[in-house]
Amino acid sequence: KFFDILRFEPAAILWCRVPGAPMMSGMADDGVSVQVSEKFLMRNDYCQTYVDSGMRPQNYIRDLDYSNRYSEYPKIERLIKLKDEILAKRATPAMSLKCDLKNFDLGSLGTKFDVVLVDPPWEEYQSRVAGMYVPNEDLSYWSMEELRHLRVGDAADTQSFCFLWCGETHLENGRELLKRWGFRRVEDICWVKTNRLAKTDHSGKVERPTLMYGDTSICQRTKEHCLVGVKGTLKRSVDTHFIHANCDVDLIMEEEKVFGSTEKPKEIYETIEHFCLGRRRLELFGLDRNLRDGWLTLGRGLTTSNWNKAAYLSWFEGDGQWPEVKDYKGGRLLGSIAEIETLRPKSPVRPGRQRSKTPIRSLRDKPSSSHSGGRRDRGGSGGGGGGGGGPSNSHNHDDDFDKPLPEDLGEMAPPLPRDDGVRGQ
Repeated sequence: KFFDILRFEPAAILWCRVPGAPMMSGMADDGVSVQVSEKFLMRNDYCQTYVDSGMRPQNYIRDLDYSNRYSEYPKIERLIKLKDEILAKRATPAMSLKCDLKNFDLGSLGTKFDVVLVDPPWEEYQSRVAGMYVPNEDLSYWSMEELRHLRVGDAADTQSFCFLWCGETHLENGRELLKRWGFRRVEDICWVKTNRLAKTDHSGKVERPTLMYGDTSICQRTKEHCLVGVKGTLKRSVDTHFIHANCDVDLIMEEEKVFGSTEKPKEIYETIEHFCLGRRRLELFGLDRNLRDGWLTLGRGLTTSNWNKAAYLSWFEGDGQWPEVKDYKGGRLLGSIAEIETLRPKSPVRPGRQRSKTPIRSLRDKPSSSHSGGRRDRGGSGGGGGGGGGPSNSHNHDDDFDKPLPEDLGEMAPPLPRDDGVRGQ
C-alpha cells in the first residue's frame, strides 16, 4: 500500500532522446522500432542525479510531509484526524526526570508502562563524526555490558511494546537487548533520510554530507532502524482495545538532521500513538527536544525536572476512556469511537482461521446461553459447563483460534516447513 502513495517529481524524469531532436521513424540498428524504443526507455535516473549533485533519490518522492501524505486517501486522512483529536485531549502533560540511568531504579517510578521508547548512546553516534565536535550533543557511549544491565523490562507492563533505535550498525545488538529485556522483535521501522535542504555550492552540488563514516561502510548510509518488540501475547484482531495495527507504514522519510545530531524524526511518536492505545509512555535517554505531551522523559541530558509521582499516577486511575472521559485524567487506555473502528485497516482473514460467532460444539454438548461471541476468559476453561469426559470440538476449535499467527510471534515463530523438493538438495 505504501507504494501507492509514492509519486515522483516530474522534473526528475529523464528521457533517452536528446531534447529538441526530431522524432525518428523506422527501425534502429538492433531491429527495434525507434518509437517503441523511445516509449519504453524512459527512466528516472536518480542514481546519476545523486552522483552529479549529491541529492539523494528519496528527495524526489512527493508528499513526504505527514500533513499531505494522505490527501488523496480520504478514509485514511479522516482516520488520522480523528485519532489525533482524541490524542490531543487525552495526552497527559509532559513530564521529565533528570537522572543517570546507569544507577537509576526504573521500578521507583511506581507504575508499569505500555510503551517504552529507547535511543541508547550507541558507539556509532560517536564514530560516525570522526571525533569532530557536535554542539548540544554528548556523544559518550555506553558499552553493551552497560546496556544489558539497563532493566527496561522492569518498567514495562505484562502487555507492552519497546521501540529501540539501533542506528545503522547496531541491529544485532538491538535484537540481543530486546530479548534480554523480555521482548520479542516483531517489526523494524526504517527512517530513510532525505537531504533536500542540504547546502549546495554554486554548481548545485551538495557541499558535504551531514554524516561521516569510517572504513566499515560499504554503501552511502542514509537510513536508521528502530526495532519494535512486544511483551506478552497480543493479537491484532482481538486486543483492539489496546492496539490498532496498520494505521501507519514502517517507513519514515524525513530530512536528515544537522551534522552529527542524534535527533530522531517526530513521526516516530505519531506512529506509536496511533498504534498503541495505552497512555503510559516512557522515553529513556531523552533530551529537552524530546519533551512531549503524553510522555514521561528520563535522561541525564535534561536541563529541567518536573516529575511528580503522585500527580502522574493519579492521571491513570480508574477505567475511564474516550468518549466517557474527554481529558487526560482517568484511565490507562486512550479509548476510541465507532467511526475509527470502521475506518481503521483490518488484518485480512486467513484461510482456515475464520471463527463463527456461534461456537462449534459436539452433539453431546449442551448449548450454553451464557456464551458470548467475544474473547473467553481462559481462567475458566478447565471448569464446569461441559458434557463428556473428553475435550469437545469447541475446545479444539477455540484453542486453534487462540494460537498466535507467526507474525504475532515475531522471532519466536517456528520455522516454515521445508518443501519436499528442497530436502534432497
